[in-house]
Amino acid sequence: MSANNIAGDKTVNSHANDLSRQVTLQLSSEQYERLFFQPSQAKGDLSKRLGNPTLLGVLGFIIPFTTIVLSFLQFEGSSTSSVASICPYFYFFGGIAMNIAGIAEFILGNTFPFVAFVIYGTHWVALAYTSDPTNSIISSYADATTKLPGLLSQEFNAGQGNYNLVMALVSFVFLCGAIRTNVPFVILFVSLVLLFSFVSAAYYQLGYQGIAGLTHATHYFRIAGGIGFVGVVAGWYLTLIQVLAATGVPIPLPIFDLSHLVFPNATQEQKAEHAD
Repeated sequence: MSANNIAGDKTVNSHANDLSRQVTLQLSSEQYERLFFQPSQAKGDLSKRLGNPTLLGVLGFIIPFTTIVLSFLQFEGSSTSSVASICPYFYFFGGIAMNIAGIAEFILGNTFPFVAFVIYGTHWVALAYTSDPTNSIISSYADATTKLPGLLSQEFNAGQGNYNLVMALVSFVFLCGAIRTNVPFVILFVSLVLLFSFVSAAYYQLGYQGIAGLTHATHYFRIAGGIGFVGVVAGWYLTLIQVLAATGVPIPLPIFDLSHLVFPNATQEQKAEHAD
């Protein structure tokens, strides 16, 4: 082998090493939690080259969630019937924005926020489609004999009660995973578990024809709104932290990281083993 070939190989190897060299940005756990609601490092280096989709997902959830909580609380004359007037916001903010954020989290390798954003984003679409008057889903349950509107039909309300009960279970499962993220995220999921539970109870009460059932349902909706308001505060706090972190505003709001308190010895290998 000639000296020129040896020199050429060294040059190629040098260039290969330069191309394979990566710059690693070291973040503390608290700094990382400001950017991703994932108790482990994102896979690969895409998070260094792409934007953080978590802020989009949180805003896509908290905007329609705040509006429906205010309706449950009957703020400024609104009521549960006001949901029909805000269906477009459910479609676009809750549906499109959250699902885009979820897909982006999937690309970055963040399993937990990916699943949470897609599930709740789909929930907003389902709620909007059911409540949208143009789809005539609720009115199809109207009884022509008794003149009972579909909104008070036992069949419709029983189905809605079952669905919200399942969503309470889904939120509880997410809550179990969120205990390693941060305190505001945990508070948000606790409020969702209780909110869906009371909304489910309210729909079951609406299925009983009579003033008593309607009175109890209204009471349960208000309780759900009060509990949901706690989640609204936690959600907007998370949003503020995300915005400040994204723009570099030096306001060190605490995120209350739980990854060092709950199962602190958990490793990536253990997570991969459970995933398998």
